[in-house]
Amino acid sequence: MEIKKILVPVDGSDASKRAFKMAIDVAKVYGAKLVVTCIADVSEAAYPIMGVTLDKNGFINIKAKAERLLAALKEEIPSELDYEEIVETGIPGAGITEIVEQQGIDMVVIGNSGKGAVSSFVMGSVSQYVIHHVKCPVLVVK
Repeated sequence: MEIKKILVPVDGSDASKRAFKMAIDVAKVYGAKLVVTCIADVSEAAYPIMGVTLDKNGFINIKAKAERLLAALKEEIPSELDYEEIVETGIPGAGITEIVEQQGIDMVVIGNSGKGAVSSFVMGSVSQYVIHHVKCPVLVVK
């Protein structure tokens, strides 16, 4: 099996930070490109509960948090690694699956649980979704 592109979804949680470090190590071993993504989950905000919804500025703020998280993580990536970042808003599991298909990802490295700096990105259910919906290997990091 050839691994050329590794996707690591991050949310700022401890589990996603461990997955990020593991993904760097795996990318070094295989000489693979590292694709880091943060998909800010806006699904809760998109469905009004008790009359509360997220306006356009709220969506922009959520995406800005994701961009800041990726900017901070970029500093930790060794210069010899090929690197790409993807910031999205949406439903994380479905978004990760879509990125895997569109980008030709060969492996996903994901944290097993967490709720980090980016609103409502719950890796436990996300990692389960990813395991069942992508066709490439998935490494779940505790």
